This record gives sequence, C-alpha cells and structure tokens, in this order.
Amino acid sequence: MTGIMVSTFQALGVFLLAFLPGALYVWAFERQAGGWGLSLSDRLLRFIGTSAVFQALGAPITYVLYGTYVHSGRLGRGAALPWWLWVLVIAYVVVPTACGHIVGHGTRQRRSWALKITGPSPAPRAWDHLFGREGLTGWIRLRMKEGGWIAGAYAQSDTGGLRSYAAGYPEEQDLFLIETAECDPDTGAFVVDERGAPRLRGISLLVRWEEVAYLEYIRG
Repeated sequence: MTGIMVSTFQALGVFLLAFLPGALYVWAFERQAGGWGLSLSDRLLRFIGTSAVFQALGAPITYVLYGTYVHSGRLGRGAALPWWLWVLVIAYVVVPTACGHIVGHGTRQRRSWALKITGPSPAPRAWDHLFGREGLTGWIRLRMKEGGWIAGAYAQSDTGGLRSYAAGYPEEQDLFLIETAECDPDTGAFVVDERGAPRLRGISLLVRWEEVAYLEYIRG
C-alpha cells in the first residue's frame, strides 16, 4: 500500500513538473496581453502545448539529471547536491515566466516577431484588438443607443496617475474616459476653442458598451 502511495505522489509530482512551464508561461503572457484564452479548454491546450515545447528543449538536460541523481539512487540516499543544480531549478520557473512576459508585452505592442508566435489575430474581440494596444491614446466618440453623442480622450493624466481604461476579455465591456469634451449632440462634431483644440469639460466618464450604438476612434 505504501509503495502504491509513493508511486502516486511521484506520478503527481512528475505531472505537475511537466506542465508547470506552460502554466507559468500562460500566466505571465496573460498578465501582459490579457485573458485571451477563449475558454478553459483553449487555455488548457495552450499551456499543454507550451509545456511540450519547453520539455522538448530541456529533454537532454532532464535525461542527464535523471540518470545522474534519480536512477543512480543519489537523490534517494539524500546525497548532497551541487549548488548549480539549484540554479537550474530556479531557471525552470524563471525562464517560462520571462518568455511569457516578453511575448505578452510584444503582443500588446503588435511586434511582428510576437505575432509569429501568437498568430496574426490573437485578440478574441475587435474591442481587445483596439484597446489592448500598449500606449494607446486618441479621441473617442460614442453614439449612444438612446440618442446623442459623447466625446472624450483616451489618455493618461499629466501627473501619470489616473488614466483611461477599457475592460478586457472575458469581462463585460466598459470604458472609462479620463476626460470628456464638448461636442454637438446631433452630429458628434467637436466644439473647439480659439486654438482649434477640443474644448474639455473637466469631467471623467464611465460607460457600458451595451449603452453604445457604435464607437469612433480618432488617433491622437
């Protein structure tokens, strides 16, 4: 019975170690790019595939370490391990996490090399494709379903604190505009000042997408 329990725990440990790199990669990627797994099965397949890639790349090292420390019985006897082995253990966690972070950051910036990894259309919705870009700024005009227009700035405050924000997948779509501008309620045309710049109202706005008929983005 004890032997069965030990084998079960060993199998569980091997299973967790096998899929840990993919799970860390997906976690780090989605911290940067957003929760772009369309479903649990999609996310599961993503980290299984990623784990397979990392395991294939590290297979020669794994084979040598298994033969040297596990199959030889050194680990079971509690023999002292060399210090550099702990560096490999740390790298086992750090490398996939760093790769996920870098690829996620590159995806937000729409880098060509990152899109070769994620595919040309990684964002699940057009909403995420637009608002998921890093450093996005510009003017937003909203045509409301109940009539009228709302205009505002998708930007960051001059002090670097509060900024505009759009909820990402899979959360319900809502939009926070740090500043709104005066506009014609019938045509949506900006009301400008003597310099030709949109006249600001000094008021922020939070709006749900279900209240909006369509959205116009004007590059800032």
